[in-house]
Amino acid sequence: MKDNHQKMAMPKEVSALNTYWLIQYLHEHHPALDISDLIRQIAHQFPCYVENLQTGKVEQIALEHLQIARYWFSHKFVKTLHDLIQLQIPDPRLGFKIGSTLYKTQPLVRTALGVSLLGTNRVVKKISQEAAKFNRTKQYRILQLDKGSAKIRITHNPGIVICDFTMQWNAGCFVSYARLAGATDIQVELICVDSGPNSPDEDSRAIWDFEIRYREPGVLIRLSKTILRRLPWVGKLIERAESVEIEHQEQIFNRDNIIRERTEKLLSIQQKLIDEERENIEQKLQKISMELVTAEERERRAIAEGLHDSVTQLLAISLSKIKSTRQNDSAFEVLTEIQDYLEQAVTDLRSLTFQISPPVLYDFGLEAALEWLVDEVNSRHNMELLFSNMLDEPLNPGQSQKVTLYRALRELVINMIKHAQTPHGQIQLFQENDHFVAEVADEGVGFEPEQADKGFGLFSLEDRLLYLDGKMKIIAAPGEGTIVQLSIPLDRMG
Repeated sequence: MKDNHQKMAMPKEVSALNTYWLIQYLHEHHPALDISDLIRQIAHQFPCYVENLQTGKVEQIALEHLQIARYWFSHKFVKTLHDLIQLQIPDPRLGFKIGSTLYKTQPLVRTALGVSLLGTNRVVKKISQEAAKFNRTKQYRILQLDKGSAKIRITHNPGIVICDFTMQWNAGCFVSYARLAGATDIQVELICVDSGPNSPDEDSRAIWDFEIRYREPGVLIRLSKTILRRLPWVGKLIERAESVEIEHQEQIFNRDNIIRERTEKLLSIQQKLIDEERENIEQKLQKISMELVTAEERERRAIAEGLHDSVTQLLAISLSKIKSTRQNDSAFEVLTEIQDYLEQAVTDLRSLTFQISPPVLYDFGLEAALEWLVDEVNSRHNMELLFSNMLDEPLNPGQSQKVTLYRALRELVINMIKHAQTPHGQIQLFQENDHFVAEVADEGVGFEPEQADKGFGLFSLEDRLLYLDGKMKIIAAPGEGTIVQLSIPLDRMG
């Protein structure tokens, strides 16, 4: 029983009409290719048996079976044969070349007279109607049929796996049929609608469209050309002319391919250069942004130190001198008033210098500077701002990073004081996945986030976060308060 099962004839799906000219062409143009060896290789992969048309016996497939039109084979066998041929002859247009010379095969030449009388359009209809006579794995459907053009769709049965060689072969066959119908200047464009399954187990269908364009002479010219083709010496001349035309079309195709490939390569190089230049510009902008932040902070610190060393000292000395003259009763009230003004000036100036460049930011870090900022805001603006540090470990950012974050958070707090219309707010520091998050929230009037750039200037903060790969998120609605989150990857905080 096992032996009988192994020798079961393969499914009758593809007629040898599809392999007859394939073998003839390969023998003529690629005589070194051992087709019998390819068949043996396929037989090692899976059983390949056919029913002998004369004896009725099931026998191992051989080269002669592929050259007798009445034999039928499985699609799997024919596709595997196409794949092996393509490996041996790596010409992407091989299938098309073979199919486009199919008109030379004797079974088709015998019917050339009738085909010419039909004309190209009727031949297209005839092929679509009778396709199952030589292939039972697909259906043909005419999508468009006009003078000088046709569009045919081939829909394969579910589970039929196709390859490029096979589709090129089909395109070439359309050229042959159109040539037999008397058409000239024939061009076929392949369009993949659905590539179909990758294995026979899948239920999808491969669908391809073929757009055919051609020039069709009158019926008398077509008929006379067909009759002349039957004269041996004239037939050879016509065949040579057609060979020259096919070669010319191949040259045009190869030239177009070369132009397309070179164009694609140039576009790829151009895009690569644009991307590299964009990346360089972005890196330069980030570097400039970081340098600007550093330079700005350096200037702020210099101003603060200058104010402290000059103006503050002078005010302090003046205040000391005024205190020493208070023993003069006549000037007591005036000097007392001046003393109050100067004491307020010293306090305000000290606060200003701390706001411009708080020493605590450099001496104790971002968390301490934010804690000082909250205390300062609460005392000066009668706020109830809270600070929550929920980080497991202290941050250790570089100077430019902590300066950028401090300035951004200070600006958010100032926005809250100006616009939120509430004394209640909070600054939180926490970690979310692999990002550091600083959040400023209030319980105020809120706003529409899309209006932020018109009245609140929040989006300008995003520019400051660019070189840290940071992002800003705004959660707000009218009457529901505002939350602004600044998120930065932790690896940029070191």
